[in-house]
Order: sequence, then C-alpha cells, then structure tokens
Amino acid sequence: MARATKAALAAPNVVVLPTAAPRQVDNLRYADQRRAARAARQAEPWPGEKLFPGQRDAIRKAEILRNIQQTPALLIVTALMGAMDDDTRRRVLEALAPGAAVGRDVSVQAVAAVQASRLTIGEQLDLDFAFRRLAEEGR
Repeated sequence: MARATKAALAAPNVVVLPTAAPRQVDNLRYADQRRAARAARQAEPWPGEKLFPGQRDAIRKAEILRNIQQTPALLIVTALMGAMDDDTRRRVLEALAPGAAVGRDVSVQAVAAVQASRLTIGEQLDLDFAFRRLAEEGR
C-alpha cells in the first residue's frame, strides 16, 4: 500500500494502520519475462481478431453447410440423424470419416450435416454467429 497522501489523511474515514508499509513494495519477480512478452506482442501484433475455438469451428462448418443444396431428402435425413441415439450417430460418422479424411467434398458435407443435426446450445449459438458473420462478409 502506498503511503497515504495529505488529502487522504485529512479525510475522516481514513485510518492509517501502524503496521502499514511506508511505501508500495516493488514486485520484481518475473519482470524480465513480462518485458519480453510485452516486446514480443509489440513486435508481432495479433494478425486477426480474437475468436474462440468453437467459433472458428462453427465458421468452417457454416462455410461447408452453405455449399450444400437443400433438398427435401436432405431435410428428412437431417431430422432422422437428430432423432438417432449417440451410438448410431457415431457409427454413421465413422462410416463417413474415410471419405472426409481424404477431402471428398460430398463426404465433408455429409459429415458437417450429421454434426449439425444435433447441436448443444453453445454450438447452436456459435453456428448462428458464423452464419451471420458470413452473411455480413458477403460469402
């Protein structure tokens, strides 16, 4: 705690404790690391905006979902995937994974559709954020 100023001592609600330090203590611990981190941040500022990992994943997923042509069959399959239990959905994703791993567009879209068929509230919010962001960017 810093030494009390004359104005603070004049205030009726300030009491200076007899055990108070005469001046604020300098904390020199990790000072070199703090200076180095500050210098690194100034030398190479963050190139983009701060996004949470869920938001970055949702943006990738939204770009994939936007390229899928909506058909009645796709809507029915998506509704069925949402109604399935987790074990069955996992097996469907395992069957689609090899094609998505090699980069087949149809398989990547199918995996994104299955993953988007049942989302938590946080994932829904992140996906909504991603769709709004893509609409603002005009993609």
